[in-house]
Amino acid sequence: MTFEEICKKIKKKHFAGIYYLTGEETYFTDKITHLLDENVLDISERDFNRDILYGNETQAGHILNGCKSFPLMAERRLVIVKEAQAVDTKHWEKMLSYFQKPSPSTVLVLAFKGKGKGLPKAAVKAIEENQGVIFEAKKMYDKDVIKWVTTHIAEAGFDSEAGVSEVISGHLGTNLHLIENELEKIFIYLSGSKDKKITKNLLFEMINIDKEFNVFELNKALSIKDNARSHFIIHRLTGNLKTNPSVLTISSLFRFFSDIAAVYSYKVSDVKGIQESLKVNWYAAQDLAAARQRYPLIKVYHNILHIQEADLMLKGINPTDQDEEDVLKTLIWKILN
Repeated sequence: MTFEEICKKIKKKHFAGIYYLTGEETYFTDKITHLLDENVLDISERDFNRDILYGNETQAGHILNGCKSFPLMAERRLVIVKEAQAVDTKHWEKMLSYFQKPSPSTVLVLAFKGKGKGLPKAAVKAIEENQGVIFEAKKMYDKDVIKWVTTHIAEAGFDSEAGVSEVISGHLGTNLHLIENELEKIFIYLSGSKDKKITKNLLFEMINIDKEFNVFELNKALSIKDNARSHFIIHRLTGNLKTNPSVLTISSLFRFFSDIAAVYSYKVSDVKGIQESLKVNWYAAQDLAAARQRYPLIKVYHNILHIQEADLMLKGINPTDQDEEDVLKTLIWKILN
């Protein structure tokens, strides 16, 4: 069952007995958990019929007590186990009989976080056989985030200028919680305006992105090997690392040169061919086409290695005497030479 299908059923008050939520992308598991918390019980029913437990403080007995208790002046009970990955496996084994025969008057939510974190196979099988909901929130990559942003804007009833989703993803990374919060500010602003279209100029104003000196302008300058502008932009970006975190700059550069490598693998060089093959917008395709002409494939691979090395330095994995600003400035020099 998809995220959208699960949410639709919850909003219609069609609840499963057990929700097993797991995966790396916590935005989706958090959303489903919150939606269940809002819909399973009315506000007046929550005091006596809702248990919220945390994995590092929870054992099988605590969960079972909540699940097996009868609802008080309500149709059902709600038991939510947050950070469920912290519960010792032996406690899940003790709950196997419950997973095999869950209480018809209880909604149990098990919210795990992290790759490879989850229930034993026997428990998963039991939940599945009893029509429980099993949902894995897989890690979102840059292209997934761009698509999600576009859909999120459309579902909110707004239009967006070409390239808006890419700008948001490039500046805010893959943190969907952060992206959603920033978009909500824009939605509120536009709701009081006649114009319902999100433009890049509006983003630059409301999300504190420098219109002239951002990661997209850096990629554009690098694509045509404009040495002076590339170094000037990185100087401006590193002048305020709080607004322009190095992790986002590194992520943008890695994505850009990975896309150039993909252009080579698809054996395309024209803008239209790149746009269709990589599913990018016209502006990004123009930059990739320009870079394809100036960076041989071997140099593209070398640049990806340089970016990865800089990333390890910034994370403190590879020791260096350089500070954050110097690491990024040196990286741009290496990319261009």
